[in-house]
Amino acid sequence: MLKTIEKVLEDVILYNGKSITLLLFLAALIFLWFFEKNKSIRTVLVYLSVAALAIFICPLYARIGMKIDEAIYYRVFWALPVGVIVCYVLVLIISHFDTVREKAVVFVMAALLIGVNGRLVYTNSLHFRSSNACHIPTQVIELANALKLDNYRPIAVLPAELLPFFRQYSADIFTPYGRNMIEPQWDFKSELYDAMEGNPQEYDASEVARCARNEHCAYVVLSSAKQIKGSMEEQDYFLLNFVQGYFIYMDYNYYEIYKEQNLLDADVIERGEAALAQSARS
Repeated sequence: MLKTIEKVLEDVILYNGKSITLLLFLAALIFLWFFEKNKSIRTVLVYLSVAALAIFICPLYARIGMKIDEAIYYRVFWALPVGVIVCYVLVLIISHFDTVREKAVVFVMAALLIGVNGRLVYTNSLHFRSSNACHIPTQVIELANALKLDNYRPIAVLPAELLPFFRQYSADIFTPYGRNMIEPQWDFKSELYDAMEGNPQEYDASEVARCARNEHCAYVVLSSAKQIKGSMEEQDYFLLNFVQGYFIYMDYNYYEIYKEQNLLDADVIERGEAALAQSARS
């Protein structure tokens, strides 16, 4: 239990960082507790916030929550309307001053107090200018569009670097595993993932193909940054497309099945027939 309490305190310190944000929040919460008369506002801003805080610091609840996932327990804090309460109280305080000059002075001081507690988001090393409206890598968008079928949702295996973004853009393609595979604390295992990512320099085509078929994958997406031991063509795959540095291979078996069931788009059939013809000539 002591370890749980220490972890809760650690989460509070990490959440607050080097700021006085939590102190401002607690001060604003105490202010509302004594001076807010509107019952609806008291219920939404005061009582619910106090309840969320009580739940978060409760050792028994914290122990259960951390058993489920210790790494994300701090997200209970996200239920606290910190910004709303602080700003609401500042507006109440400003409204009690009579002259515009007094209000302006208090407003500027409040803005400075809030501003010095944060950091400019654009200085973060993880921030970069988005190249599209979706705010995800362009190659993810183009790959998803290339894999999508109008009449069916196929299964595709993807390189690990695409996994955190792919589901943000599209739910039209199933994957045998997702971002859970690249989070060590979740400890998920997959033979297919090991075949795809076990060797950072090279794919073993036969192993990737075997594992992909075990997971019923119609598509296999491979990065051009890695070498391929053997070839996917030898494993009865054909190159459907090359998009933004990634090869999209399709299993001949699934191609024939989908074609018979009229599930394939016209452009996929065209590429598939061209690949079959090329294979027959060679």
